[in-house]
Order: sequence, then C-alpha cells, then structure tokens
Amino acid sequence: METLDKFPKGKILIIDDEKMLLELFRRILTTYGFAVDVAESAKQGIKKIHTIKYNLIFTDIKMPGMSGHELFDYVKKNVDQAIPIIAMSGTPWLLKNSNFDAVIAKPFCKEEMLDMVHQFIQEPEPQ
Repeated sequence: METLDKFPKGKILIIDDEKMLLELFRRILTTYGFAVDVAESAKQGIKKIHTIKYNLIFTDIKMPGMSGHELFDYVKKNVDQAIPIIAMSGTPWLLKNSNFDAVIAKPFCKEEMLDMVHQFIQEPEPQ
C-alpha cells in the first residue's frame, strides 16, 4: 500500500456512506495523481482528519449518525478552518446559502469532479 505522501498533487478525503461511490471516486482521482483516502461515515472521517493533513475534503450531506453539516462545523471549529470542504448532495439547492466552500450535485460526472478539485488544489510547478 502506498503512503499518501507519494502523491505530489494533493491529499483528498472523501466521506460518503455509499461504498460503491467511494471506490469510484478513489479510482478516478488516483488515476489523476491525487492521494485519496475514504471514510464511510463522518465519525470515521474525523478520525482520519486528526491523523492526516488533507488539502481537500468531499462530504455527503445525509449520512447516518453525523451529517455533512455537523462534520463541516466540527472541522472548521476544531481542526483547521482553512481546509476546503465540498458538499455532495442530491438536493444542492437546499445548500444554496450554506457555509460549504463549494457544493456539487449528485450525480456528477468525472469532469465536474476534476474541475471542482482543481478549483481548490493547484498543480505543483515542474522542477
């Protein structure tokens, strides 16, 4: 298993209770050179956030236990206000006035996800 430090483009955490989506996101983003970590719940995601410094977090909104809103509040208050957090939702219009750094509507295509990632993670300069 490769460590997340071997990926120069950035470290991304994806939190969603749908395992199939997590694997799909992981495959797409690692293909493009990003380190991807996944969590099946907000609580599992918080544990990872305390051990790894991520450049970007995607979170589903409706999950059992802790919602994406609660995760956002926890991370911004207790971990790092600067970590961009993108909400993923099948009802994005309900998040119009939310504090998330961005919102992406589910389902979305690979290009939409990559565009969103590139808004928050800049490509490293060639050396």
